[in-house]
Amino acid sequence: MIRALAIYSDNSGCDYHRVKLPFQYGGQYVDHAAFKPANGDLNKLLDISELVLVNRDCPLPGVDLSAIKKKGVKVVLDLDDHWELNPGHYMTEYYRSQRVPEKISRNIRLADVVTVTTSRLAEKVKPLNKNVHVIPNAIPYGHGQFKDREYQPFEIFNVLYAGQKSHLHDLGLIGETMKRFAEENPLDLCFVLAGYQSGDKEWEGMEGVFTAGGKLKNYYRIPNAPLDKYMSVYEAADAVLVPLLNNSFNRHKSNLKLLEAAAQKIPVICQRVPPYSDTSDAPVLWVESPGDWYRHIKYLSANREAAKEMGQSLHEWAVKYYNLITWNKTRFELYESIVNS
Repeated sequence: MIRALAIYSDNSGCDYHRVKLPFQYGGQYVDHAAFKPANGDLNKLLDISELVLVNRDCPLPGVDLSAIKKKGVKVVLDLDDHWELNPGHYMTEYYRSQRVPEKISRNIRLADVVTVTTSRLAEKVKPLNKNVHVIPNAIPYGHGQFKDREYQPFEIFNVLYAGQKSHLHDLGLIGETMKRFAEENPLDLCFVLAGYQSGDKEWEGMEGVFTAGGKLKNYYRIPNAPLDKYMSVYEAADAVLVPLLNNSFNRHKSNLKLLEAAAQKIPVICQRVPPYSDTSDAPVLWVESPGDWYRHIKYLSANREAAKEMGQSLHEWAVKYYNLITWNKTRFELYESIVNS
């Protein structure tokens, strides 16, 4: 066991998957008892720690990685996607004004080891820090909000898109498909937009695309859910859509959307672009041309048993290759080697 300290923000989805969950399910690797005398005092916690893990940057005000390293503590920097945004991302101006890419680049150089989600992202890190290791995103299947459920189809086939407002341009890939369904307005289909936040212009734009400007009749939205309950939105789905533009920023993301749908045994219709196409063996319906969205949705809605079997296959695939409990062994063995180096 090692004295490893996870520092994360409760409001960050990246921190949730890359820092909080691994430590939540890594109790057998961490000497939690050693931290009790600190009673939550950060300076005392750092004095006790052998290793500290953060995602991108330390979320605590006034605490940076160089200060942590001066205490003789090993630092692991985790990155779940690229630190340079694609033009058009809603946070581009904030990243520029706050010099976020420069800060993350500095942290990469400072870290004793960097962990990333994909080999493609690792190649971006290597010029700054050669000690980089791939630990893919993974889910603690069978635990907490990721407990298995038996797929039960709805009377009306529900097609769900779940994401964040950064995916406005990605959602545009299904714009023509949604217009086609709006013209037909089939009674056996319903479309669900999950994660919606009222009063947000990006979400209003996404809803406009998803409903073909409000013309789609069989539609409802699900508001954004807290991180510890966000998987509940998938309970509304018979199928999940995963559109993604093929650009530099997106290519350095992970296949997390497949893993989430797999937890609920829901079939996925997915754009065949990196990072999803990197796992070409994933049992999903791939989209290679715009018309595939419409064709695949119609197929799954008309073939419920096939949809159920595909969801089950996706679940088995994800549990085999992307189980957090399994990957935690690799993760904490790496941390132990860093502490002992």
